[in-house]
Amino acid sequence: MNPRVGHIPFSSCCALISIQLLFACVSSGITNATPNAGPSATPSPAAQSTPLDLTALQQQADKGDANAQFELGRAYHNGNGVPQDFNKAFDLYQKSANQGNLKAENNLAVMYAHGDGTTPDLAEAVKWYRKSAEQGAPLPEDNLGLMLARGMGVPKNCKEAAEWYRKAAEQDFLDAEVHLGMLYYFGDTDFPQNYTEAAIWIAKAAGHNNTWAENALGVMYQNGLGVQQDPARAASLFQRAADQGDAKAQSNLGQLYIDGHGVPKDHIKAYQWLTLASDAGEITAVKMLVGFEAGLTDQEKAEGKKLAAEWRTQRK
Repeated sequence: MNPRVGHIPFSSCCALISIQLLFACVSSGITNATPNAGPSATPSPAAQSTPLDLTALQQQADKGDANAQFELGRAYHNGNGVPQDFNKAFDLYQKSANQGNLKAENNLAVMYAHGDGTTPDLAEAVKWYRKSAEQGAPLPEDNLGLMLARGMGVPKNCKEAAEWYRKAAEQDFLDAEVHLGMLYYFGDTDFPQNYTEAAIWIAKAAGHNNTWAENALGVMYQNGLGVQQDPARAASLFQRAADQGDAKAQSNLGQLYIDGHGVPKDHIKAYQWLTLASDAGEITAVKMLVGFEAGLTDQEKAEGKKLAAEWRTQRK
């Protein structure tokens, strides 16, 4: 086996994950989700082609229609067609959630977690995430898993977190595939590390062109963690993520070009990718570049910088 190469940017399976909306103001982040992305949301009505009929929604909400209460609450939450008002959003979500609307249950949990329109209460947030998750939707299942993994509002329980992640991941929900893969990769005091399971779920996430997963899977193939060691496959995965602008994958790809692992040794391409990663602030690349460029000729550095500039131009 070659010396271990590459890095995955997380130190613990239960790293703190920021709370966002599941069914409200931000999208689920299918193309860009990472393990740092917390409970996510359905697209805002602002992204829909047909504007909301707020008058009709208000009338229906006043009559007790749970779906209308949720949609109107979301409008107030996002300031979509009305001034943003967390208090009104909270009130409408609560009315809808009390009728069993799973989207409202989730967003009510988010508001309790953030303290938007109400006093922060993580235990109450967990209660509503669980109610929503128990209806079988993948987004709240993943959200509940995040709360359990971090021990937010509930005793930390990575084993139960994995169960909820798996329910969502089996519905092809990207964020849950990433979270479950990360949980297996790092392990925890109450959850055994399992590279084989990690590779399965990280590969599924990489199939969605998720750059974190592509880079992580590349590290696993480079080092034979849960998969047969395959430097060429690792290089291909790093390349995919690097082409999408992932700085850690760019750094890893640069290292492969220095060593000639999975790709022909090429100091010009190595300098290109390390430069791009370093310019993005990737600390490993910054440190590696200092020593590496000292051994390059001026022409090699000029050609590498040219390739980096061409890559940036193509990205615009």
